[in-house]
Amino acid sequence: MKRLSAVATIAAIALTGIAPAAGAQAAWPIIYSQNGVKVALDTAGAERNPDGSYITRTRWDYSTPRRLESKRPYTQMTEVALVKCTPVRIKRLTESFYAENGAVVREGSMPDPSHVQYMSWDRPKLRSDGARAFANVCSTLSRRARARR
Repeated sequence: MKRLSAVATIAAIALTGIAPAAGAQAAWPIIYSQNGVKVALDTAGAERNPDGSYITRTRWDYSTPRRLESKRPYTQMTEVALVKCTPVRIKRLTESFYAENGAVVREGSMPDPSHVQYMSWDRPKLRSDGARAFANVCSTLSRRARARR
């Protein structure tokens, strides 16, 4: 039953899309800002699954262009991920990359929901921006959960 709920959540996010800036959407608070990167979290869209993990959407804004393997530059990335917080583990579901002018550089697609259960939980690289950002994701979501009680 838990797996079915997580699959339904992933399917719902896949159907709603992951545009970097939706006009009617609330602002995403910046949860991490260091080393030329700002990470914002969609707190309104973050959902807790029965297994304690969260489905999250983050936006990563870079001060200087980065390059994909294809050598195409991007300055913004949006990512949909499942996040477990104790200890921090991640299943990256999809990533989309955008140029400085907002044009799509590469848009990812969601995995088949039935395959997500077989994906491995990755540990962020120690002392990386990703490790710090996802620690802040967990901190923000746990504060939000405590405030709702």
